[in-house]
Amino acid sequence: MVITLMAKKGGVGKSTVSLLLHEGLKEAGKSVAVRDWDAQGTSNKALELFGGQKALDTASYDVLIYDTPPSLTHTATTAAVQAADLVIVVATPSPFDIWEAEEAGQFVRSVRPDVPVYVLFNKVRRATVLGRLLEDNAKQLSFPPLPIMLSSRECYQHAGLSGWKALDSAAREEVLKLTFSAISPPVPLSTSSTSSASST
Repeated sequence: MVITLMAKKGGVGKSTVSLLLHEGLKEAGKSVAVRDWDAQGTSNKALELFGGQKALDTASYDVLIYDTPPSLTHTATTAAVQAADLVIVVATPSPFDIWEAEEAGQFVRSVRPDVPVYVLFNKVRRATVLGRLLEDNAKQLSFPPLPIMLSSRECYQHAGLSGWKALDSAAREEVLKLTFSAISPPVPLSTSSTSSASST
């Protein structure tokens, strides 16, 4: 299975989510690797630090995660979407990021109309105004959100240095929920905008 993580812009935590998914899938007993196509190389640097698996062309994995550049025009982004079994667009609760998540989803539709697309909300602070308004703001999207959101947690940043062992129990539970949502995404309600994702 190929899971492509993407965003139109940087700063939404795409590489962090790639690493968290990598660690969650390992805990779920899956062989997993990350192919880091972001020029910053954040995922590759972190994987080296905590002994994670960078994708090798000579190996096969249960799940391969593509960490793409923060650009819809980069060749690597297009290639990662073309290879995907599932695309997850990473966004924060900011209305601006939600608008850009919609653009990213529409880009996926233009490249691969058949691939399921979901939005993952990251860095969510539920007690803030944006956190409370997230459900309403998300209705602007033509693509369904994953049922799990990732909270804003310092330990998620520490996971870039230490992997799974950096996470506290609440974070581990959240990451495992994300992991199972990613490998078995829910079938969205039938609407004209998400009908192409209902094949999952």
